[in-house]
Amino acid sequence: MNSITCLIVDDEPNAVQLLEDHVRKLPFLELKATCFDAFEVLEFLKKDTVQLIFMDINMPQISGMDLAALLPRDQHIIFSTAYAEHALEGYEYNAIDYLLKPVTFKRFLQAVTKAQAVLTQQATNTTPVQENAPSTKYIFVKSGKQLVKVEYDKILYLEALKEYVNIITPDSKMLIYKRMKELEEQLPANFIRIHNSHIVNIDHVQHIADNQVVIGSAKLAVSASYKEAFLRRINQRLL
Repeated sequence: MNSITCLIVDDEPNAVQLLEDHVRKLPFLELKATCFDAFEVLEFLKKDTVQLIFMDINMPQISGMDLAALLPRDQHIIFSTAYAEHALEGYEYNAIDYLLKPVTFKRFLQAVTKAQAVLTQQATNTTPVQENAPSTKYIFVKSGKQLVKVEYDKILYLEALKEYVNIITPDSKMLIYKRMKELEEQLPANFIRIHNSHIVNIDHVQHIADNQVVIGSAKLAVSASYKEAFLRRINQRLL
């Protein structure tokens, strides 16, 4: 695709300089401007547009999250923050990715590559193909002396209990003798691990807040080791 126009927003000059250096290394990125607060951004966007904004979350007066709420829903954003816990707060915005400061070039390139894919898909109006998705819509699991048919769509989440896994549906709990990792490899793309103890069905997630996923009456913690991958998956489903 053609070059991607972008804007850098951060109140820290050193952080701005680092991102500018990263942008210069990628010939397909066209930096239109740098802004040091939300007011500068709003003034800039009155006269011009960009496809992608690299936006700091922690800014004085108007935070990056508050600024994102003022922008059009189709404005693509890559947030940056020094605090990992802030990432979940912004899942509701059209954020392509979240970068932890100091931003390494390797991590920056990963985020920009994802932005390329999103913009290319948007331009060609194609639907992403789910990789490694099982061709069937259900599995049979051994529960006691029975083989029980379980439809993937009805599973809310899975809970690891040592060498067993508890499969939770709206109507039942089935304890099966299987390790979580083995079962994880068989699940469709709408399932994602959020903790050593839990895999959730994204289709049943009601809301996310305070590093917790709410599904039905359950509140499940999102651990630090799985947070980034979980956020990327959630962002793929943002409108």
